[in-house]
Amino acid sequence: MLFSLSGIRISLALIALCVVFFFFNKKPRFILPMKHIQQKNWVVYTGILSLIIVSVILLPLNISFVTNKQVIVEKNLPIQIILDVSLSMAANDLHPSRFFAAKKSLISLVQQLDWYYISLIAFSGKPFVYVPFSSSSSAIVSKLTSMNLGDFPPVKDFLWTAIGDAILLGVDNLQQFAHQETKKPWIVILITDGDSNVWFDPMQLLPLYQKIQVPIFVLGVGQSNYLIGRDTWNDDIVTTINLDLLQQLADKTWGKFYRVLGEKSFDDFFAELSKNIVSHQQQKIKNIFWNLNDYLIYILVFSLFWLLVFKLYVLCFKKS
Repeated sequence: MLFSLSGIRISLALIALCVVFFFFNKKPRFILPMKHIQQKNWVVYTGILSLIIVSVILLPLNISFVTNKQVIVEKNLPIQIILDVSLSMAANDLHPSRFFAAKKSLISLVQQLDWYYISLIAFSGKPFVYVPFSSSSSAIVSKLTSMNLGDFPPVKDFLWTAIGDAILLGVDNLQQFAHQETKKPWIVILITDGDSNVWFDPMQLLPLYQKIQVPIFVLGVGQSNYLIGRDTWNDDIVTTINLDLLQQLADKTWGKFYRVLGEKSFDDFFAELSKNIVSHQQQKIKNIFWNLNDYLIYILVFSLFWLLVFKLYVLCFKKS
């Protein structure tokens, strides 16, 4: 702002006060008659009056100077993680299980991306926001550390894999950042070991993802047709993963598809992804200003105080 409103108010108030005093006293030197000031104090008294006059003139101008520059790193790439928590994630082809291997690597990723806005959606038959967007990596890590598959009981909602609904919720969750002008406004990381077998077909929603330009990085976790147990009829229960679907999701949204068959695959993917995210950091130069008004207020108060001291001194001197 070119002018300081508070400075204008203070200056006008002092000027108005001076006009009122002058009107009632009818003397230019209404504050203190010069004849009562000793020669040795005249310079100090004149200096105080000069400081008051200069402060009153400069206060409305809001004068400031650039004294330094600060480099600010803008970490403006929101990261939406979508994690499959269906029962098949308990399979132990990744040690100790697919879920724990994924969780361990996610914790490492979050720790590397401190101050980035990160959210976690957990899904199987029904997706929900498990960790809302936060820039506190320690809070997210704490939540991830305490997260277990046991938090998601084997009821109907956790017996399916609603990949389409999970991505849709993730994209909707990212809309809060839609107003921010960024080169790559957001990123989705999908971690799953299954096939979309309930609710929305992810490929039907593909035009939406392409329209808002959200890249989806997909991790296909675990071996295909991996035996995880037997049902009540003693039939084999095996995991199924739709690699073709996951590959298309990544390719058609400018993301990447990664096949994860071991902990090292997780680590390699997140190491590469972390570098990719950090490479999109933007640096902004912020000017650090020295504001003259901050000091003029102190000078004005200081000057008025000593002016009052002079007045009291002279009054006492005259009485004596």
